[in-house]
Amino acid sequence: MSAFGHSVLRLSYFITRSRSAVKRLRFVTRHLIPACPPTLRKLPMICLAGVLPVVQAWWGQTSTPATPTVEEGATEKETDLDPVQQAIVNADELYSIGDTVELYQLLLQHKDSGDAGILWRLARATRDYAHLSTCSAEDRKTLTYQALQFAEQALQINPKDFACHKWYAICISDVGDYEGTKAKIANAYVIRDHFKEAIALNPKDATSIHLLGLWCFTMAEMPWYQAKIAAVVFATPPTSTYDEALGYFLQAESVDPGFYSMNLLMLGKTYIRLGNTSAAILWLEKVHSCPSKSKEDSQAKQEAEKLLKTLGAAS
Repeated sequence: MSAFGHSVLRLSYFITRSRSAVKRLRFVTRHLIPACPPTLRKLPMICLAGVLPVVQAWWGQTSTPATPTVEEGATEKETDLDPVQQAIVNADELYSIGDTVELYQLLLQHKDSGDAGILWRLARATRDYAHLSTCSAEDRKTLTYQALQFAEQALQINPKDFACHKWYAICISDVGDYEGTKAKIANAYVIRDHFKEAIALNPKDATSIHLLGLWCFTMAEMPWYQAKIAAVVFATPPTSTYDEALGYFLQAESVDPGFYSMNLLMLGKTYIRLGNTSAAILWLEKVHSCPSKSKEDSQAKQEAEKLLKTLGAAS
C-alpha cells in the first residue's frame, strides 16, 4: 500500500476510535431504557449525564461540541424511519463503536437500495473490512474493488453529497495500489478533483482538507522516475508544492484545531521540507505533547520525536 493509502487508513481508524467511548454509552443505553419500569426509566440517563463529562474529559478537549453531533449524512430522528433510513442510523452507531464486521454485514443487506447514503457508507465499511487482520490478501483485493464500485454508485446517485466525493477519491487511491504506478498517476487528477469537490460542498470537513494536503505533499515528493511516467501519461503531469500542502494542512487545523495528530505531524514535516526549522519544531512539539489516545497518536509521537532529534530539539 502506498504512503498515501496508509495515511488514509490511519485517519479512518482514528476517526472511529477517538469517538467510540462516548458513543458506545449512547448506543447501549438507547436500547436499555425502553425495557426499564417507568419509575427507573430515567435512571440510565441520569447515570449517563454523570459519566459523559468524565469520558469527555478523559479523551481531552477538542473542537467537537460536548453535545452529540450528527456524523456525515447521519439522521438524528430515529422514529418513523423507513428501513433504509433506519439502516443508516444503525450503521452510524456501529461505526461510532468500531464494529466493522457487523457494520459491513448490515449495509451489505441494503446494497441494492439505490440510496447514496447507504452506498458511501458501504464503500467505507467494505474498505475497513478489507483491512482487518483476518482478511486474506486475495479477499482484500476483491473487497477493495467492490468498495470502489459502491463509492462510484453513490456518487452517480448523489453528486451533491461531499462524502460521496471523499470516499470515491479514497477508494480510487486504494485500487491504484493493485494497478501499478502508471495507473496511480493516471488517477491523480481524479483523486485531487474529488477531494476539492468534497471541500467545496462541505468546507468544514477537516478530513477532506487534510487528505488534499496529503495529495499535494505526495505529489511534491514524487520520485524522478514517477515524474517521467507522469510526463508520458499527461501532457501536463500532476504536480504540487510543499507550499500548497502546507496551506491545506493549516486550513484543516483552522477548521478543527487538534483534530488529528497526523495533521500536526504533516505540518512539521512540511515545514522541514520548506527549510523553516523553528516552525517545524513548533508543530512537532505539539505532536509530542498530545495525549496518546490511539495507535495513530503513538505512531505520530514516535515519528515526531525522531524528527525533533534530527533537528536538535529533542526534549
